[in-house]
Amino acid sequence: MSRGLSPIPLPPARAYRRLYARYGAQGWWPTTPRGAEVPRYHPGRGAPVSERDRAEICVGAVLAQNTNWSNAEKALGALHSAGVWTLGDVERTAERSLAGLIRSSGYFRQKAKKLKAFARHAASRGKTLGRWLSGPLPELRRELLDLWGVGPETADSILLYAGGRPAFVVDAYTRRLAARLGWLRRPDYARTQDYLVRRLPKSVRLYNEFHALVVRLAKEHCRAKPVCGGCPLLDGCRYGSRLRKRETFLKAYSSPLVPGAI
Repeated sequence: MSRGLSPIPLPPARAYRRLYARYGAQGWWPTTPRGAEVPRYHPGRGAPVSERDRAEICVGAVLAQNTNWSNAEKALGALHSAGVWTLGDVERTAERSLAGLIRSSGYFRQKAKKLKAFARHAASRGKTLGRWLSGPLPELRRELLDLWGVGPETADSILLYAGGRPAFVVDAYTRRLAARLGWLRRPDYARTQDYLVRRLPKSVRLYNEFHALVVRLAKEHCRAKPVCGGCPLLDGCRYGSRLRKRETFLKAYSSPLVPGAI
């Protein structure tokens, strides 16, 4: 690479391989095993194996809106302690009680309404979640997006993690990575998703792991204030390259003068 030039951005497939080599399988989406009350990660398990898992993922996808996972996890634990495990349980629980249980997730009154609306719609389909989420993908995604309180990230999380469908989930971390690596200048949801699915194999397992690995990277390195040292993608990151050059420049010009140098 010539001096002064930004690195060529890592292709998404190569970025995925590097992240997987560094961090391994992440075991998303975390669900709660029998006998426990809080979710656990399941590396290597793949798609959910039970209706209860699918319901928990759908609920978790709503609870995780506009908050971090630890707050959503606390809300799930409170629901489980109160015996709310399935979408049927959500339907039967009074909205005010539901809101109180999920307070830790923030916007809890709105989220209670969203959960009730989702549970009612799922029940109206007259099918198990597994059968409903196995329908034709484009139509199913539009159906989810038509529900009040379900945006693209929530819809794709439900499709990928609860339905085992090839819907790439884009979140704030993915958009940040796309901008910093130089994949896109203005990485909104649709453009970022389109960019990635055009350059990656259409694979539920890969989409699952890539999304989870990006979250892992964002927690350790690609933060709002980045920690570039040791990042597995650093040599293909335009933002990191500019940051290192700036740090080198500042270090050179802030060093004390050597006596006799002038």
